[in-house]
Formats: sequence, C-alpha cells, structure tokens
Amino acid sequence: MPGHLPFKTQRLVVVTGKGGVGKTSVTAALARAAVDAGRRVLAVEVGQARLGPLLDAVEPLTTDPVRLTSTLSAAAIDPEEALGDFVLGVLRIRVFARRLLESTSFQVLAAAAPGLAEFLVLYKIGGWLDARRLGRALYDVVVVDAPASGHSLPLLSAPRTLGALARIGPIADTLGALDRRLRDPAQTLVVPVTTPEELAVRETIELHEELSHTLGLPVAPPIVNAVPARRFTHAEAERLMASDLAASRHPYLEAARFEIARRAQATAQLAELRRALGTKVVQLPFLYDGPEAPGGVAQLAAELAEAAGLAA
Repeated sequence: MPGHLPFKTQRLVVVTGKGGVGKTSVTAALARAAVDAGRRVLAVEVGQARLGPLLDAVEPLTTDPVRLTSTLSAAAIDPEEALGDFVLGVLRIRVFARRLLESTSFQVLAAAAPGLAEFLVLYKIGGWLDARRLGRALYDVVVVDAPASGHSLPLLSAPRTLGALARIGPIADTLGALDRRLRDPAQTLVVPVTTPEELAVRETIELHEELSHTLGLPVAPPIVNAVPARRFTHAEAERLMASDLAASRHPYLEAARFEIARRAQATAQLAELRRALGTKVVQLPFLYDGPEAPGGVAQLAAELAEAAGLAA
C-alpha cells in the first residue's frame, strides 16, 4: 500500500535529509504540487543549492523573492544577509545598523551565540509567512529546502537553543512564537527524504527520532526518492539468476542481474524503514534522466500530489 503524505493545511513545509538523497528535487516537486493544487507558493533554499534551475528560474535566487509564475515565487537565504536584515529591522536607521554590523566585537558575539544564525533563517522565513497584501497572506505555503540533516537539527531547534539564553523581552517572545509555530501540526510539516540505501536509511531513522521525539515536531512519513522500478516478475528473476546461466557474461544478462540485485536491496531497505518507524513510506521513482530533464519535476510533483491527496 502506498504511503500518505499529510500535507493539507500547513503553511510551512521543511524538507530535509542526508546530503545527496535528492531533497532539493523533492522541494521543487512539492512546490509544484502545491501550485497545481491552487496555492500561492514561496519556495526557499537555505544556502547555495540548485533549487532555482529546477523551478525554471533564469537568474540565481536571492533574499528578495522573485516571481516565477503568477502563483510561484522563489528565494534564497544567506545567514549573513539575514543577520543584516534583522539588525536593520531592529535599529531602523541604516547607518546605525551598518556600524553595528562592522563592529568586530559584535561580529565575535554573533559568531559565538549558539543558534543565532539558525534563528535568523527562521526569523526570515517567519516574515514571509506573516507577509500580507490587502489583508490576505502573500503566500499560502512556504516550502523550504533545508540544509542536510546534520545542519537541519540545529536549525529547527534554534528557538529552544537561544531561548535558554533569552528568557524575557521581545527576543524571548519572538523565539517562543517561532517554537510554537514549528511544533504546531496545523502550521508546520517536516518532511525527511531518503534513498533506499543502507546509510541513508539508517540516518533517516535517527533523524526521524530526533525530529519527532527529541524536538517534538510534526514529521511526515519519509519520502523515499529514486526507488528502482520492478522490471521482472518473481519467476523471471529466478530464471535469470539460475545456476545454469551463472557462467554467462552476456551484457543483457549482466544488466538484468544488476537490476534484480538493485531492486532487492531497495526492497530490503524499504522494509527496514517501515519496520523501524512503524509507518508506510512515500516512494518516488528513479529518474534515469534526472529531475533536471524536461518533465522530471512534473513527474515527481504528480506522484507527491497523489500521495498528499492534492491530485485532481
């Protein structure tokens, strides 16, 4: 049975996972699926990634959202620029903000503060979520291509990390509001992405545990990307692997054996993931031409829309 992606009313979707599993492709596909469902979407990459080309952006993404279609916009967040925006928002006067940012003492303090860079990223995202035009939210949903899992955990735990230092005042209030938003399943969904490979699956199981139990965040069932297709029936696979054909090195037989072994390994890892987490998983197909090829993101978006019940 296919897994279900509980992407309904949430306005913040954070996509994370081990480096190299295709989380940027999944981010682009989720954004496309939401757009196709009639939502106004802002897709955001944290740091330097390749989200822009997957969304057909002509220029590199910046901190100023660029409109790609009437209902799809995209932006990128650089933590250093986010710090400047935050200081300017607090001081209001640009010359004072510039002097503070150029201060060596302030730079040392900012670098030493645990979770500050991550908080600023969340603060920027929160500003986009709260942005309104003519009394209506500017974006229905913000889909974030978060850093790899080792950096996503500090990002998502930043409100509590800094909250231990700032307990009173406006900063504490901001941290509390961010933390409540992240932990509210009606507002936020964290989507782990993996591939059906042993190391990636093992890290995803650990990541899911940290996100759901340690941080108490609303976490979706994992999206397993690049799942190889079943190309042979059970009987065909047994015949191709039979002992009387073992000595043959015909390229067609070699290719068939490779596909059979690859599918078997993927099936075993999918079973391990389901067993460890006690949930069905959402599977995306392996794309031989990659998501960058024409129609690649659209194909993944269609699969995710069906899993989320967004398909028409």
